[in-house]
Amino acid sequence: MANLNIKVREAELADLEVILAFVLQKSEFDGARHLLAATTDKLQQTLFIESPLVRVLLAEVAEKAVGFAMFYASYSSLLAQPCLWLDDLFVQAPMRGMGVGTALLKHLAQIAESTNCGRIEWTVNSGNAPGIAFYEKQGARILENIRVCRIEGSAISKLASK
Repeated sequence: MANLNIKVREAELADLEVILAFVLQKSEFDGARHLLAATTDKLQQTLFIESPLVRVLLAEVAEKAVGFAMFYASYSSLLAQPCLWLDDLFVQAPMRGMGVGTALLKHLAQIAESTNCGRIEWTVNSGNAPGIAFYEKQGARILENIRVCRIEGSAISKLASK
């Protein structure tokens, strides 16, 4: 692993274009570019409001953003504690294996610890073997018996009108 000076910081309004670029790159990595509906306006309306719905960490090397983590508060009724949901973690390909992802997760763990969170949770594609190995190396358990459930788009409207 290279000995990089990685700085992790909370994103600011001026970072909107950088955040959108990372969301685009992550969608391409996930093979979901066709689903991308994010715009800088939409991001601004959720990230940079009085009570943000989501927060973003940027990892920088030599003052250039090379990775990001997007997360928000969740809750565990079993623990009766707040938790963090990691919606996205992405590091640009040339920077992978250099400690950037670890730095982002470490910063997220510090936030979780300082806010008494009982868990940090996220999903990982079952075909992403390098990602799974990375997460396990960080101490994550991959829960094979839990499935993601999703209702979206017109199905939300259909259910809401029943």
